[in-house]
Amino acid sequence: MSESVPDCVFCAIARNQAPASLVYEDDLVLAFMDLYPMRPGHVLVIPRQHAMWLEQLAPALRAHLMEVCHQVILAQKASALPCDGNNLFLNDGPAANQHVPHVHFHVLPRKQGDLQRALWSFATRYLNHFGKSARHRRLQQQAAELRRHLPTRISG
Repeated sequence: MSESVPDCVFCAIARNQAPASLVYEDDLVLAFMDLYPMRPGHVLVIPRQHAMWLEQLAPALRAHLMEVCHQVILAQKASALPCDGNNLFLNDGPAANQHVPHVHFHVLPRKQGDLQRALWSFATRYLNHFGKSARHRRLQQQAAELRRHLPTRISG
């Protein structure tokens, strides 16, 4: 396990070498908008330290990741984004459908009755490569909205 892996897109984001719509960052963790969101406000929470498996992270870092996820959930609920509930999930390893081999939690705001839309967006989320600049603007706006409802420093 290393601090950073050169060809890992999430490590590149953590090194500020790849763009991301940041929601939160500290010395250990980043939260940013998913580039292919399943629902508006879909956030990814990652450790800066590269690890493919959750078990490779120290217990204190795992706890901090969960606290940041919790604070993102509170921000999603307090924001203007549609959010009646949340899904929090981790795809731990390739067999669990992990597309980027770096630990990351999905924090997904849900709206009552959106199951059909959520399933459709899950199935088709990587197909739409058009409207990239409009998508980027929308993600930046959503990130700014969520940042308004997050503390500047999350401890835990």
